[in-house]
Parts: sequence; structure tokens; C-alpha cells
Amino acid sequence: MLRKLLFVWGALALALVPVAAEAAQVTPMIVDIAPLGRGAVARIELSNPGTAAFPLEVQAFRGEITESGELQLTPADEDFLIFPAQTIVQPGGQQVFRLQYIGDPEVATSRVYYMQIRQIPVQVAPGQNQVQLVVNFNVLVNVIPDGATPRPTIASAHPATRGETHGVEVRMTNTGTRYFLASSMTWEITGRTEAGEQVTIRRTPPELTREIGVGVVAPDHARVFFISTDTPLVEGSVQVRLTQ
Repeated sequence: MLRKLLFVWGALALALVPVAAEAAQVTPMIVDIAPLGRGAVARIELSNPGTAAFPLEVQAFRGEITESGELQLTPADEDFLIFPAQTIVQPGGQQVFRLQYIGDPEVATSRVYYMQIRQIPVQVAPGQNQVQLVVNFNVLVNVIPDGATPRPTIASAHPATRGETHGVEVRMTNTGTRYFLASSMTWEITGRTEAGEQVTIRRTPPELTREIGVGVVAPDHARVFFISTDTPLVEGSVQVRLTQ
């Protein structure tokens, strides 16, 4: 499971030397497609600037993101055509994957999927020491019906502490029909310190992305985000406003 949605999963098996998979890159990492017609097709490219071949397999998943930000994946191969489903990207090479949605064309709200590109571990001869960094890329794929729009609302905001870090917990709901990226807007957080000082904390989209990730809030869902503050704020004094 993941807490942040831009998104390389890595598992290190045997640790000694890095391999070419570490340098592989995927673009784009967020894709919006339509449920029908030409807009239902997307192209995703993986480049391998390393010095070793990069064997891959690709699978589609339906994504469910909990309020705390954990990502739950359910196989959804029946909703997509993916070509190629398996391949080997040679050193210095690139591979373009074609993704086509073939699921329900009458979706009422946008749906969250992930196209997972997984490195296939290479067989190692018995007695041979070799390090393999197995990397998974999760490309966020949003299937969006025509006319869908997000409707984000700050449901609550209150002081909180995580470990030794002071901050605020903000619960955001989306009552619209399109997904919303919480990091796509500037957040203005106001509150009062225990000394009675009024403070304003401003987080721009790049700053939010570093702190909470892209912050996907699906239609009819809610997310709780933690934003750090320099000093603790007083309960009942915190307000959050979203601006462009």
C-alpha cells in the first residue's frame, strides 16, 4: 500500500550494487482518458538509460484510496487493452505502451485506475552473487466522463501532532463527479498559537506535492491530509482556504 501517489515502488533483493532499473523513467505518470471513442486511448513511455536490459510486465488495477491515503489495488484487466503486456527494453532504448479503456462506457463519475509497470526479476545462476533492484511504476489513470467536474470542500481542520511534528489535519471531501488533486491549488491555513499570536501558513502546489503527494480525492470520497506547522495551533482556531 502507498500513502503518496507519485509513485515508484521499489524492493531491494540482496543489497550490494545498483542496477540499470534504478535509472528507468516513465512519462507521463498521470493520464486522463475518456470512457469511449478516441479519447479512451493513452500512450505511456518508458525509457531505459541504463546499461542492462529491462524486462517488464504490465497490468491494470482499479484504485481505491482510503481517507488516510492508503492505496488498495484490485486487478482490472477486463477494463483495458494494454499493448505490449510484456516486453524487454534494451539499454538506451524506449518502449511505448498503448492503453485503451474498454470498460463501462456509461460511467457517471470519474474512476481511478493504475497501470502498473513491473520489472521482472532476472534468473541468477546458482552460486552467482548479483543485486537486483526490482522496480514498479504506478501510472495514475483517470477515466473521466464528459462534463465531470470536482467539488472539493474542507470538511474539518484541527491541530494534530505526528511524532514530534506539529501540524494540522485537514479532512477534504469531493462531492463532485470528477477526481480532484489536493496539491493542484494553494492552501492558506490560519490559526492562533498558544501565545495568542495569529499566524498564516501558505502552501503552494509544489510545496504540497512534496508534503502530501498529488493528493487524489476521488468523487464521493474524502481524504485526511497532514500539514506541518512550526508551532502548535489552538483547537478551534484553524481555518483552511483553497485558492488558485
